[in-house]
Amino acid sequence: MNYKVLYRKYRPSDFENIVGQDYIIKTLKNSIKNGNISHAYIFSGPRGTGKTSTAKVFAKAINCLNSKDGDPCGECDFCLNFAENPDIIEIDAASNNGVDEIRTLIDNVKLTPTNGKYKVYIIDEVHMLSTSAFNALLLTLEEPPAHSIFILATTNIENVPITILSRCQRFDFQKIKIEDIVNRLKTVCEKENIDIEDEALQEIAELSDGGMRDSLSLLDQLSKNDQKITLELIEKQIKTISQKSINDFLDTIEDNDFNKCLEIINDYRMRSVDYKTLIKKIIMFASKKAKHIKLNGKIQRLNDKDYKNLVLKLAESLTKININVDAYTILEMYLLDFFETNDSKKNVVKEEVQEKSIVIEESKEIPEEITSKEKIKNEEIKVDNSLIDIRINNCFVGAQKKYLEEAKDNLNNYSSSINITGKIKAIMLDSTVVAASNTNLILTCKNEHNIDIANNMLNTIEESIQNEINKQYKLIFISESRWQKEKEKYIVNIKNKVQYKLMDEVVKEVDDNIAINDVFDKSKVEII
Repeated sequence: MNYKVLYRKYRPSDFENIVGQDYIIKTLKNSIKNGNISHAYIFSGPRGTGKTSTAKVFAKAINCLNSKDGDPCGECDFCLNFAENPDIIEIDAASNNGVDEIRTLIDNVKLTPTNGKYKVYIIDEVHMLSTSAFNALLLTLEEPPAHSIFILATTNIENVPITILSRCQRFDFQKIKIEDIVNRLKTVCEKENIDIEDEALQEIAELSDGGMRDSLSLLDQLSKNDQKITLELIEKQIKTISQKSINDFLDTIEDNDFNKCLEIINDYRMRSVDYKTLIKKIIMFASKKAKHIKLNGKIQRLNDKDYKNLVLKLAESLTKININVDAYTILEMYLLDFFETNDSKKNVVKEEVQEKSIVIEESKEIPEEITSKEKIKNEEIKVDNSLIDIRINNCFVGAQKKYLEEAKDNLNNYSSSINITGKIKAIMLDSTVVAASNTNLILTCKNEHNIDIANNMLNTIEESIQNEINKQYKLIFISESRWQKEKEKYIVNIKNKVQYKLMDEVVKEVDDNIAINDVFDKSKVEII
C-alpha cells in the first residue's frame, strides 16, 4: 500500500517546515552552528505541536555531513538514509515503559554510532515510564557517553520526575496559532488538489485545538468525500458545530427566541453532537461576548453579567453529564433563566433602548439593586432655584451620545490649549464629561475641592470655552458620588416612562402639587 496519510506525508524534514515554534527552532539551530550540543533534551507541550518532528529533524541536523546554518542539507548519505539509520532509536514509552526495556536501551548506549557522529535516543511520551524505569534512565543521564544524545518528549511534563528534568534542557512547545495552521493547510490543499472553502479551513484549524497533526488528520478524512469541503460537510461528518452555528445559537438567546433556541438544541441532539464539545464552544464564544460588551459598552438585551452567568452555568453543567439524564435537557433548563416570558414588556424596553442613543458614560446597565420592576414614586419636585438640579435636568432632556463624544473632543482640545492657565486649567484637567446635550454638560471632579470653585466661576469658564473653541456650553460640576445617584435615578425613570422637560434657570414659584410626570418629557430623552 503506497498511500500515506497526510500528517505522515507532510511531516517536516527540516526546521523550515516546522510551524509555530520559531523560538525553539532558532535556539536549536544556534546550538548546532555553535557546536553547543547538550546530552539530554526534553520537549513538552500539547499533542500535535511538533515535538517528535523537531526531535527527528534535530537528530538529522546534528549528524548531517554538510549542515547549513543548523539545517540538515538533505543530500548527504546520512540525510538520505535517515529513516533506516540504526543510530536513531525511537521508543514509545506508552508501550515500552518497563525497567527491562530501559535497561536494554542503556546497554545499547555504550555502543558507538554506526554511521553518524551521535546515537540519538528519542523517547516519546516519556511520562509513561514506570518509577523503576525512570531510576534506571537517571543513571545514564547522569553520566552519558559523549556520543549519545537523549531527546525526551511528553504531553504531561508534571509527571516527569524533577531528577530527570534537572538533567535536561527543557523546551516548551506552544499550541500553534490558528492562522499558521490555516496557511499550512492551504499549502497542503494546493499540492493535493483538495477543493475546500476558506471557512472550512478556518473551522478545521479551530477544531484541531492548536495541533498541526490533528488538523492534517481531519483534512485527510474530509478529503475522501470527492466533493468540495464545506462547513456543512464538516458538521455532518465530524459531528461538530461551526463558529457560525454557535453564533446563531447565541443570537436566539439575545433575540429572546426560545422556540428557535429549542430547535437548534434539538438539531444538535439529533446529530449526536458531542455535548462537551458543544458546551466548551458556547462557553468560549459567550465569554468573548461578555468581554466585548464590557470593553465596548454595546447596548443589547443581555449585558456582560448575563453572559458571565451563562458561562458559569454551562461550566457547571459539564459536571452533570454523567448522570442518567439527557444532557441537552439540562442545557435547556439552564437556558430558561436567559429568556423573558413576557414578550410584550421586554420588546417595549428593547425598542426603547435600540431607538435611543447613549448619553451616560459607563451606565450601560441598571445596578442590581435597582430593577426594572421597581416603581418610582410620583414624588413632587420642588424647584428651589438650585442651578445644579436644573442644569442636570436640562442636560438629560437633550442628551445624546453624539453630543457626549463631541463634548469630550471639544474639552480635550480646550484643556490642552496654551491660552488657558492657572485655576481653570487645573479644574478642567481634573474634570470628566459624563453627560451632554447640545448646550448642557455635566462634569465630575475627582478632587471634590474643585467642585465649589468651578461652580462659583461658571461664567468665566463658559466664556473662556466659547472664546477658545467657538462653542457655547452651560456647565455644571458635581461629585462622582452625586453623579452615580443621578445616573441611577435617570435610568429607573426612563424604565418607568417618566418624562423630562426643560426647566428655566430663572425659576418661578412652583406649585407643590406638580408631579414628576408633568415635569419631564420622555420623547426628548436619550438612553444608554
